[in-house]
Amino acid sequence: MEAGIKNLIDRGTYRKLPLFEGELPEGSYAQIVEVKPGQTVRRHYHERQYELFYIMDGEAGLGIGEREYTAKPGDIFLIKPKTVHWVVNEKDKPFRLFVVKLNYYGDDSVWLDE
Repeated sequence: MEAGIKNLIDRGTYRKLPLFEGELPEGSYAQIVEVKPGQTVRRHYHERQYELFYIMDGEAGLGIGEREYTAKPGDIFLIKPKTVHWVVNEKDKPFRLFVVKLNYYGDDSVWLDE
């Protein structure tokens, strides 16, 4: 697994490694996301897709709707469509999560101005 981490696509405050898209079941997508140390993935939501987060490594603040959690390895979170969510990594090491998107038919992210 560590060898694959080197091939992450840089997105500014985070990096991602797509694992599959559109394979069975249809409308699904999986990726590893790494939030860089000291960075925030700003508030956003998805029009149609569900996201299932499995925390792999690190610790970060995870906001979902009106609640904020301290996300740690082994934690699992489900984000429903149209639910605002964000990540704040105040630590000095990356925060990694495995993300499965369901009802995924392309990027439907709506990023909110901060």
